[in-house]
Amino acid sequence: VSQAIRLSQVPRVEVFISLIWEPPLDSAAKLQSIREELGVIDLMVLPRSPEPDRVWRHLERLKAKGLLKALGVKDFKAEEVEFLPHGGAAVEYALCAFTPYRHGPSRSTWRRFGQRSIALAATGLLSDSPRPLRPREDPHVLAIARRVGKTGAQVLLRWALQLGLAVTFHAERPRHVAENLAALDAPELALAELQLLSGLATLAEPLPPGDGFA
Repeated sequence: VSQAIRLSQVPRVEVFISLIWEPPLDSAAKLQSIREELGVIDLMVLPRSPEPDRVWRHLERLKAKGLLKALGVKDFKAEEVEFLPHGGAAVEYALCAFTPYRHGPSRSTWRRFGQRSIALAATGLLSDSPRPLRPREDPHVLAIARRVGKTGAQVLLRWALQLGLAVTFHAERPRHVAENLAALDAPELALAELQLLSGLATLAEPLPPGDGFA
């Protein structure tokens, strides 16, 4: 990462670096090694685990020392964040699976995070593995894509952005990165289209409201 930043010639202050606290990055010594290469880490994310309290206190201490700028969680339900030390007051960012078929790990996740002013970020938006039909290939998504002259992936990214979410995506090829970033220039989706995409969860799982539905 440090080599890529140097070769890009983009000033470090314009690069936001987010890391997940998991092997091989799972100790203060390893964090210090990374900081020597990259400088201050902008965001450290703690994955969901059976007993996160001890690690969370450790991350809070690292932040208090100025080694981390912000703390976040990954795949936590909103009620689980409330049981972190100090009621999860230090949580500023939440990363969860969010697709048209699955609106977070539980029905209330996104609403409750929003009420706490925690920045929400969607992952798995374009694939929603292991479902056989990828959201970007869904006929409803493709119909909207044809209307706005964009790809299915760009429509999904635009949908999430208009819902107020940040989005993370994995792309190995430069053209895929460019395609995804082009969603920022896509026209806003109509309210009916937002509602259509948000309602696909009830088609994917036609069950009474419960976990997995927003």
